[in-house]
Amino acid sequence: MREGGSRKPKRTPASMDLSNRQAIAELYRAEAPGLARYFRRRFRSEGDALDWVHETFVRFAQAIPDASVRNPKAYLQRIARNLIVDGWRKSIAVAVQFVELDRANPSVGPDQDHAIEASDLMQQYRRALATLTPKTRVVFLLHRVEELTYNEIAARLEISINTVEYHMARALSHLDRALDRD
Repeated sequence: MREGGSRKPKRTPASMDLSNRQAIAELYRAEAPGLARYFRRRFRSEGDALDWVHETFVRFAQAIPDASVRNPKAYLQRIARNLIVDGWRKSIAVAVQFVELDRANPSVGPDQDHAIEASDLMQQYRRALATLTPKTRVVFLLHRVEELTYNEIAARLEISINTVEYHMARALSHLDRALDRD
């Protein structure tokens, strides 16, 4: 026990045998608090953070190809980052659909309320795009408008694929906040 009565969390070993439930339970006790902090910083909600922690461990347990993982902490962190990116992709899908609807000019227009909402959302979307940093905006537009792959964007801009992923995640996060998506 440390001063003040709080227990020091166990450190995760660099490599551990995950062939039994006890090992996964120990990993959960060691890593769940850190993952919860990570998700709370991004979502500002304790309930959502715990849901995301549980989803991370569910995916971790489903993805273990054999009984041993060299660095379970890093593996969990990668799953957590992937979950966030997947969530951003889903949340931005609605805005992208509106962009496509705006371009399509259907022959039969939506009712007036829907048209006003769509117009307002498009204005918010354009304002949010305008406030992105230039490089992040270029990466986002190359991927979403010109439909280039991350590899193609990296080659065109002479940056790494990890940098493309970073800018896409930043753009999606920024747009998600700007469009006030839940």
